[in-house]
Amino acid sequence: MWILGQGGFFGSAIAHAATHQHLNVFPHSKIPWNSPGDRAFALKELAQQFSDVAPEAPATIIWAAGSEGVGKKQLAHCSELDAFQDFVQAISSVEKLKGSTVAIVSSAGGVLGGSPSPPFDIHTPVHAINQYGQDKIAIEELGTSRLSPDFRVHIARVTNLYGPWSGPRQGLINRLCTAAASREALQIFVPLDTVRDYIYVTDAAQLLLLEIAVDLPSISLIGSGENSSVGAVISTVSHVARRKVPITLARLAISPLQTTDLRMHPSWLDRGLQFNPMPLAQGVKLLFDSLVTVPRWNQPIALA
Repeated sequence: MWILGQGGFFGSAIAHAATHQHLNVFPHSKIPWNSPGDRAFALKELAQQFSDVAPEAPATIIWAAGSEGVGKKQLAHCSELDAFQDFVQAISSVEKLKGSTVAIVSSAGGVLGGSPSPPFDIHTPVHAINQYGQDKIAIEELGTSRLSPDFRVHIARVTNLYGPWSGPRQGLINRLCTAAASREALQIFVPLDTVRDYIYVTDAAQLLLLEIAVDLPSISLIGSGENSSVGAVISTVSHVARRKVPITLARLAISPLQTTDLRMHPSWLDRGLQFNPMPLAQGVKLLFDSLVTVPRWNQPIALA
């Protein structure tokens, strides 16, 4: 298995879950994501190296790279879409890799943010309301159109992740737990009745591997199935931390780019997969306890 982005928040969790299942994860050097020429060369070299060590049976390649988000400015030629185009070109040029499974990790909230009538599922038509979501849709479409003739393509749309991570704070729950642990105020830029599906990062990684193993579906929606409002999440963090979380409500230019109701109906609920998601309160406790023990949130992120 080759995991693009295995040094990141979700990618590292996928690599850990794969190793725990006794799958061979391809180790590789850091990819120069922000240098287009070097990035394209490195991806072609790694694709060839992976094909040399992969067994005769079709391998699995997971695209979990990218650290962009809503409202984040992009550097010229350094977007996830640009990097993904280089990735597609790289694996398509290696004949031995054809027939492999290529799982493309996408954002459920990004691609469905403008869709009507929640809760959303795998059959909901995509409709983005911001550039982040539009780029995710473009990546999904590019992967399907360019790779499907030669690869088994699986689109995995993931809801809101949270959990221990030594890199920068990512996501509402990680930021709330950090605020509770440090007692530093956190600004909230969405209404308290904003609803999301939050899934513990290790659960999401395990579920992704389960979904990839299913033969027929070409798309999955990775989530816990537990839809919670921001207000409920704040209350849960306060209860677990046994202290009031210092927050302030604010509004920025990106606030309108956040959909209020993003209830999800994950695909595992209808596929009979052996999966029991961690309840929100339990996951929050694990995260908060890890912060109190080892508060390492200021280390720079490293994408592999």
